[in-house]
Amino acid sequence: MEEKNNSSNMTLPVLVLVAIGASIFAMHYGASCMLWPTTWGRNAGTAVIPTFIGFAITGLLLPFLGYFAVQKGGGPLFVLASKVGPNFAQIFGGFTVLIMGPFFVIPRMSAAAWDALSKIFGLEAAPWVVLLIFTVMYYTITYWFIYNQAQIVDKVSKILVPLLLLMEIIIITKALLFPIGERVAPIFSENPFAYGFINGYQTMDLPAALMFAGIILADLSRRVGSNKKAIFGNLVKAGIIGFIILGVIELGEFMLGASTGSVLGDLDYAKLFATVVLMQWGVVGASVFNVALVFAAMTTAIGLTAGTAEYFVDASKGKWNYNKIAIITLVVSTLISVCGLDQIVRWTAPILNMIYPPCIALILFIVFLPPRFLGAMKGACYASLGWGVVEAIKGYLGLIGVDNALQGLYNIVPGANIGFGFVIFFVVGAIIGHFVFKNSDVDIGEPMGPDASAV
Repeated sequence: MEEKNNSSNMTLPVLVLVAIGASIFAMHYGASCMLWPTTWGRNAGTAVIPTFIGFAITGLLLPFLGYFAVQKGGGPLFVLASKVGPNFAQIFGGFTVLIMGPFFVIPRMSAAAWDALSKIFGLEAAPWVVLLIFTVMYYTITYWFIYNQAQIVDKVSKILVPLLLLMEIIIITKALLFPIGERVAPIFSENPFAYGFINGYQTMDLPAALMFAGIILADLSRRVGSNKKAIFGNLVKAGIIGFIILGVIELGEFMLGASTGSVLGDLDYAKLFATVVLMQWGVVGASVFNVALVFAAMTTAIGLTAGTAEYFVDASKGKWNYNKIAIITLVVSTLISVCGLDQIVRWTAPILNMIYPPCIALILFIVFLPPRFLGAMKGACYASLGWGVVEAIKGYLGLIGVDNALQGLYNIVPGANIGFGFVIFFVVGAIIGHFVFKNSDVDIGEPMGPDASAV
């Protein structure tokens, strides 16, 4: 691809910006973004639009802002979390990366890919060794994409994006033009906006953005050099392209799902989407859908593996090797992936409720507020994390059969029962933190230079 490094014109060519934006789309459009919105749209039915608006805040707008938080703050997740404090960076940052990386989310991608391919080839009852061989091959390909950081964006945009986009556009367009059913009343009791907002957590796109952004900014720095204004300007353009593509595809999936409520009310996630495709395209179409799912999962696995390795390089101050960390990440992901998709999804959700609120606090303060509010950011991050821990505990107690756990606390915290309990903690924590940490001398962030974006 043509690149322009002339200081007199630092705007990248349109095709290059499209390629970078498409890579942003692809890394975010993993198995979650491909499968979950269809079910949420089905569940929303006649309230699909307000549900999508709520989802768009946590699943699109906040992740988009995450890229600018990284650009302004001087680096990806570890650098941003360090502005709250070294303990916060080591504990919250490390825990978040391990969850987004080898412990839950990366294995979730290969497990989803296996579910898709096993349906194509009738391997659902295959012995575990077949799954293990597939997973090793899957992560070997993933490593090929990420071992050279400078080539990640080019490889993803040239190889995976065209295949993924073409298949998704074909599948969604026919489903919208020829719906198989009609919308029904929402099947949930929550406010539709709140339902969409909270379920947007499940896409993992905000913490993922804080990991992916380092890859994109390193690529931009390689193309335009040390011109901070050029990096920011091209990031805006590429980010808009990427998230518009992501938003249009996800809106299509919400609308697709909403049209299935009168016909497929008993199916969820992959089974729902795959059944729609099977009904409209037959066995060949269902096979194409499953191939698309494999590609979608791989793009996210690529971004998260690279982001995990980059985090630990930053945390070790360059002492740990990027490629060795990437290999370790993929080995651990392989071992966990053989547990199966259902178990991984089941045990991931409560943790995401813990991770998201501090990430929201982090990016809002870094993007919108000046350095003098660093103390408020610290207080908001710690308080939001505290409430997130409560959310996670409640979720895990529910998984082991302890119903209505902590309900007394939820009844007295404003908004807790509809998923917005973190808001009051965010506000109170920010107020207290502004005074308790007001003498801190660490800046929230300055525009990122070339060194901060490169490993």
